Amino acid sequence: MVFLQKIQHRSAPRIGLFFKYDEQLNQRARSIGAIWSRTYRCWYVDYSKENFRKIEQAFPEIEIINDPEEKVPPQAPGLQKSHDNAPIAAARSDNALPLQVAAEHNPTKKDEPTGACAEFLRIIGKYWAVKLPYTPTIVKALKETKGVYWNKSHKAWMVLRHVSVKTKVEAILGQPGLLPADYYINHTPEGQNGKIVVEPYAAERKMMMVKLPAISAIVQQVKRFAGSRYSKANQCYLLPATPAMMENLVALAKNSGLSLTNRLPENYLHKRYAPNLKQVKLETTLANLQRITPPQGLIYLNAMTDTMLAKNMSYNTIKNYGNALITFLRTNDFRNPAEIDQKEIVRQLGNMMKHGLSPSTGNMLVNAMQFYYRNVLHRDYEITLPRPQKEHKLPPVLNEAECIRIFAQIKNPKHKMLIMLAYGAGLRVSELVTLCWDDILFEEHKIHIKCGKGKKDRYVMLPYTIVAGLKAYRNLTNSHKYVFEGQYKGEPYSASSVRQIMRRAVEAAGLEKRATPHTLRHSFATHLLEAGTDLRFIQALLGHSSIKTTTIYTHLTQKGVDRIQSPLDRLAASFNTTTNTSKKTEK
Repeated sequence: MVFLQKIQHRSAPRIGLFFKYDEQLNQRARSIGAIWSRTYRCWYVDYSKENFRKIEQAFPEIEIINDPEEKVPPQAPGLQKSHDNAPIAAARSDNALPLQVAAEHNPTKKDEPTGACAEFLRIIGKYWAVKLPYTPTIVKALKETKGVYWNKSHKAWMVLRHVSVKTKVEAILGQPGLLPADYYINHTPEGQNGKIVVEPYAAERKMMMVKLPAISAIVQQVKRFAGSRYSKANQCYLLPATPAMMENLVALAKNSGLSLTNRLPENYLHKRYAPNLKQVKLETTLANLQRITPPQGLIYLNAMTDTMLAKNMSYNTIKNYGNALITFLRTNDFRNPAEIDQKEIVRQLGNMMKHGLSPSTGNMLVNAMQFYYRNVLHRDYEITLPRPQKEHKLPPVLNEAECIRIFAQIKNPKHKMLIMLAYGAGLRVSELVTLCWDDILFEEHKIHIKCGKGKKDRYVMLPYTIVAGLKAYRNLTNSHKYVFEGQYKGEPYSASSVRQIMRRAVEAAGLEKRATPHTLRHSFATHLLEAGTDLRFIQALLGHSSIKTTTIYTHLTQKGVDRIQSPLDRLAASFNTTTNTSKKTEK
């Protein structure tokens, strides 16, 4: 059953499609051009008769959620101010009542939960997982209820399995009996629920099946393993069949008080099955792009991604260009791009900019379309599209005193080494977390950055200040590959963890500036320029392809500006001198 409800999304009325997770229904939603809304946790299309007809054809069983407070005449004459639901009502042969306007977006009506919206998902450890569309009053009430919290990873509300919490939540949702009476009483993982079971995966020799207990903390850690993916068919996680991965699972079971059952045959594990980082990222990117593309648009998307793969373009470029192409195709109802001329493309760009498209997204869209027409369609002429004017914003920069204050707040040696190296060598976060011991040339005081942004290698300085500390840190750690190893052996450190370390240090230092690890890179370049370093050397150290990118730091340096005196200050000084002289003369 698919429930339809009128929602107000992105300042426009939409038709929301609510249903339980079903991949077949998801494909039908994509086929009619529906878009997924994270806010409402539903698919939606523009509010029109044509889209309602498409919904009726794609979904045999639909039910419209009506607003009981709204009075609508049996024969809706058309779109009027008092009946803005009329197009869909008139489109139905049985003159059914129209879709309701979402209560949370209509200030004239009281927010009341609709019993059909909340959905019990499953039991996760000592919590019930509940899914429901966003409603401000309900969300506020849930946040104020003890034992209830929002789980971002599961994208669901976690409700403690307690009788009093169950009663309160069901009263808030207006759905008595929604949650089962399976309460949590001193639950400890035992038997099958307390086991991690590892089995061979027949479909792919280099993978192994890992069946986990329904404990959220365990699931979240396994999801973070390199190369981890979930198999819906087997109801388990698939991990690379490597000895290092098995060591991670053994450590996880030991630290969590669980037992591990290994059902793998002898010699099943091998280190050659370790995932290739480039392959994993490309496969994930392509799968995500195909997942959000309706069937009628896949032929154009695949043609573009095949060309980009053949040209060995990075997964980030493939992701950005692919998303831009999908946006363009969606605005043109997935017509063949070969049938769209340049004037129509310009008109579409102008229309999207009128509706608030950012200049950076607009430029990405232009890049993607020009790539498609020149490299995929092989047009004889060079298609030239106007580019949105960029907003030239200066990035935040820390002064030297502020950098010292941030370093002083970090007590963990590993964390301090991370942040100091990010500033001392001007590294990007992605370069920092994938740095290997083989890349550090201690005798030459250099760091070899391999395959940085744009697939370029470069050498940067290794600060003399941290050489001794880095060698001492190497003796303490057991990592053989990555300088900054993650929580589990053989895995790089998480980029989000680096950002979290920086955020906490900035807060502890009491700085009002918004500073991230990339701010340290900007500060590195600015301080070099202020010290008199040639701009060309800074360009090489940062790995910029164009000197134009590096010249932004000439606008950030302050030492030259500090020596310039405002004419107002000179005028005030002259005025004060004249006034003091006049007073002395009068005396």
